[in-house]
Amino acid sequence: MMTHQPIRVLHVVPSLSKAGGVERFVFNMARFHDEDRVHYDFLHHDTHEGRLLTEPTYEHDLQELGSKVYRVENAGKDLLTFSKQVSSFFKEKGKDYDVVHCHMPNTAFWVLRDAFKSGIKIRIQHSHLNTSSDVFLHRLRNAPLIALGKPYITDCVACSQEAGSYLFGSRPFTVINNGIPLEQFRYDSQVRQQVRSRFGIERDAPVIGCVGRFVSQKNFPFAVRVFAKFYEIFPDSRMLILGDGDGRADLEKVIMSEHLSDAVILAGVREDIDKLYSAMDVFFMPSLYEGLPVSAVEAQAAGLPCIYSTKVPKETDITGTGVFLSLDDELEKWTYALKNAISGGRLMHAPIVLKQRGYSVRANAELLMQHYEHLMAMKC
Repeated sequence: MMTHQPIRVLHVVPSLSKAGGVERFVFNMARFHDEDRVHYDFLHHDTHEGRLLTEPTYEHDLQELGSKVYRVENAGKDLLTFSKQVSSFFKEKGKDYDVVHCHMPNTAFWVLRDAFKSGIKIRIQHSHLNTSSDVFLHRLRNAPLIALGKPYITDCVACSQEAGSYLFGSRPFTVINNGIPLEQFRYDSQVRQQVRSRFGIERDAPVIGCVGRFVSQKNFPFAVRVFAKFYEIFPDSRMLILGDGDGRADLEKVIMSEHLSDAVILAGVREDIDKLYSAMDVFFMPSLYEGLPVSAVEAQAAGLPCIYSTKVPKETDITGTGVFLSLDDELEKWTYALKNAISGGRLMHAPIVLKQRGYSVRANAELLMQHYEHLMAMKC
């Protein structure tokens, strides 16, 4: 008697850091998948000389769900070792997988080429951003790397129309929304006061929230400079920044230079991030580029009004609570937008709106599994 075997999928991600949106997406998909239909394992390159570069991570959480987690050397620190280890991995493990789902366009050439050589027929590239870098020379460097990987792609997936069009051009792609556990992020007034008390924030003080890795893409130094203007008008206000990363020292210098050490709270990478959104009054994302960020979906689920740069895709404004400003606009214009957003208050039925518009984690975990099943049926 033949027994049905689940589709075996290897997700290849830059890291499994709890600070990253891509990482939260794959973790959410793993939490809500059906093991009888699909099995997920993970390969990442957030290590150097045997040690993790970023912590905390989802490694243990995923292993508890039954997934295997593999590591290779960080490509940015040692590309030669990265490529050798990826090649060795697929030579040894490639036969174990039906699908490789790559979330790293800049290194897809090595990943997808070696997956192809090992006989994996379904090789997915997933676009999470609307550009490869904010730095022209980096975009110039990344362009040929991305192009080298494209011949090995069999199927294309994106988090938004803009992210898909950027990476795949006229090639067809499937959009899988960055679904989240919506009810987990619902606004809670009691939680709001508990969190504010923990961080020493006054009950009615305006709180501007930012979430993400401390990298140039997120543009947090600019956010702090805007907040400095806001703070001049509202001296009881606070900025709450969740995350961490290599740019922490530079961000701390900006905070010091603006004399905001007592007003800007660097809360780190949080296990209770869902609760901290309740303590905020507005979500602030002046990014240099994005795809459709998971943190913006989370913020909207908490009912927060959102202020974005025009470098963030319009699709991000799912609930209609967002305002988009140019990074060339005067700081005062950003300050005015933040003030107006806070005055407008929260959208209390936001989780309902997001569910109706396709951002439930369960719905998207199901769509992703159906996508794998469809691809498998097509390849048979």
